[in-house]
Amino acid sequence: MKGIGIAIAVALGGAASPAMAQQAAPSAVVTGDATAGLVSQRALGEVHVVADPTLADGRLVLRIVVLNRGAAPAPFGPGDVSVAAVDGTQIALVPRATLLAEQGGEPGAAVTDETPQAHSAAALPVNGAGQTDVSGFSGGMGTTVAGVPQGAIDRSRRADPKAAAAVAALDAVLLKPMTLKPGAADGGQIVTTKLKRGKIASVIVTILFAGEDHRFDVVVPKR
Repeated sequence: MKGIGIAIAVALGGAASPAMAQQAAPSAVVTGDATAGLVSQRALGEVHVVADPTLADGRLVLRIVVLNRGAAPAPFGPGDVSVAAVDGTQIALVPRATLLAEQGGEPGAAVTDETPQAHSAAALPVNGAGQTDVSGFSGGMGTTVAGVPQGAIDRSRRADPKAAAAVAALDAVLLKPMTLKPGAADGGQIVTTKLKRGKIASVIVTILFAGEDHRFDVVVPKR
């Protein structure tokens, strides 16, 4: 949570330093510690990427926040994010429906039991209304956290209000299609398909926003 807090605080905090502006030059790839947060700034948009320090069942979990620095509304969603190995091989993202199905299905549907490890990974905070909290992490919204499933799930189906709440909480933090007004910041998390253990040391994450590309070199956790 510290990394994403820093990322959003920077996103809402004002102008970038000259060094950060140079880092976001056209075609540049932002490098560094993705678990602490990587930042790319362009004329119309600012993008923050934070990687979970461990893989979730072999999958890479990324939290993305975009800030609209332009004068017009800008759409953004999972279709604007792509992940590839350094050699260019594309790595698919796990669809929202699949992630929710692993937790028991769509919010409000019949759901499955969960293991205690099901929500061990931190995610973007959400307020009591289920909205992503990008207010600067002042604590004023009474945030809670939800995570991406890490362990196996008991497939015996039954109506379980607690599991239904877990599904809703996960859905609240997943990246969905949105339109950001000028000056607005928002985002969510994405999950890649399983990575071949020991085969991929890092991936290139490309994010398109407001007609600009932002590229990040993210080191894949070893566990």
